[in-house]
Amino acid sequence: MRKDLFLKTLIYVPLVIFFSLFFSQKIHLVTQDLGRHITNGRLFIEKGIIVSTNYYSYTEPTFEAINHHWLSGVIFYLVHKVWDFKGLSLFYLLISGLTVFFFFQTAKYKSDFNTAFLITFLLIPLLSDRKEIRPEGFSYLFLGIYYYLLTLYYDKKIPFKPILPTILLIQLIWVNTHIFFIFGIFIITLFLVNHFIKTKEINRELTTLLVSSILVSLVNPYGISGLVEPFNIFRSYGYLIVENMSVFFMQKRAPEFKYIYVEILAIVWGYFAIHITLNKEIKKHFIHIVLTVVFMLMAFKINRIIPIFAMVLIPYIAEIFYEGMKDYGYKIPQWIIPTAILISLIPGHYYSLLKPGIGIGLAENINASADFFRETHIKGPIFNNYDIGGYLIYHLPDGEKVFVDNRPEAYSVSFFEDIYIPMQEKENIWEQMDKKYGFNTIYFYRRDATPWAQPFLIRRIQDAIWVPIFVDNYTLIVIKNIKENEDIIKKHALPKEIFITT
Repeated sequence: MRKDLFLKTLIYVPLVIFFSLFFSQKIHLVTQDLGRHITNGRLFIEKGIIVSTNYYSYTEPTFEAINHHWLSGVIFYLVHKVWDFKGLSLFYLLISGLTVFFFFQTAKYKSDFNTAFLITFLLIPLLSDRKEIRPEGFSYLFLGIYYYLLTLYYDKKIPFKPILPTILLIQLIWVNTHIFFIFGIFIITLFLVNHFIKTKEINRELTTLLVSSILVSLVNPYGISGLVEPFNIFRSYGYLIVENMSVFFMQKRAPEFKYIYVEILAIVWGYFAIHITLNKEIKKHFIHIVLTVVFMLMAFKINRIIPIFAMVLIPYIAEIFYEGMKDYGYKIPQWIIPTAILISLIPGHYYSLLKPGIGIGLAENINASADFFRETHIKGPIFNNYDIGGYLIYHLPDGEKVFVDNRPEAYSVSFFEDIYIPMQEKENIWEQMDKKYGFNTIYFYRRDATPWAQPFLIRRIQDAIWVPIFVDNYTLIVIKNIKENEDIIKKHALPKEIFITT
């Protein structure tokens, strides 16, 4: 028994580490939500506050929004407090590696080690598509655990007794860490329906698990509203959210390999589905078929679902591929594993571990503008762009608020459509808003790719009322040319000639 455990540890620990490394990426805090999540966690630990309004903004401070990931913020804050950003990177790498491992384990159970490894490796570019430290990482992990445990339970490999408390505890955590908790309820329902289709009987244990999971999901700060929030989260916000756009939209906007790969996988899925149908094995693969088709359709509609589509494909493809190979007397050879590892060490391709930005902790000089802001004692009101909101929330001193942050659900549709976007497009509206709010500072992520951002910044640079005082690879800070800012302007004003404004 001990020898078996030792051998498994010897194999699986390096495997988890290998999978984890594909998610390695320096933290680009300027455009990520992480700063806000950490601040959410700090407020809860220090003051017992669960931020449920537009707490960080001075524009719509009382606008209510369900904070469905508040517990993620607490976890991120505590890890960050003890181990800083490097520790947070390592923590998230572990979560990511374990996520892939559980889907690999399900695939291995349905096939063999070599087949599961090959399929997992082939899907790695999509699995690791979203490397940023996000609350959804918990959803990926929990979905992998559910799928693995329920698969073993359904095949009578493990009893129900430990399943019930394990899944209910995870569900309690899940409903408070990320909005995809609904996928946990979905997968339990899928196993229950699958049992009924095969036996024409209701599985009492799975029914108990389903009902209990729904009831446990009510244990969140918002009760029934928190439970049904997943059905409202993809509503229109009045602002284009890139991660919620379709594969076809993104393909036109930024042609990337991953979108073509998703389309190829859809074709592969269709081929296997036809094979299953012709062989009258629909009941046998019912869970695989439904799970993959649901997430495939979601991935095409909302590109942020692409990693989940890839995850649920691992057991599906592995099992069918393994069975097909076995029919012809073939098996995936042992050398496939060292070959894949060697391939991953070659830089410059989609399966490489050695990609630009690899590492842990913060990207180099990412906090330079925030340090400058504090050291020069710049004051607001600040006008900032959407992308940089979370960064400012993390860095701004208490009492200083942002104009907008990257929580579209925390602002009204009219705010984006009638104020935020038009004031960057039209000078008369900008002047109205400047008069209304009395902006003292403009603090922008300078690579904002929206159609209105760069023309707006060019106009501000050319405007005598505004003086640029800081610029780096990430940010631009411009301050109003008024008496109160004279000292800062004398010390830090940048010649406008250094900016390309044509």
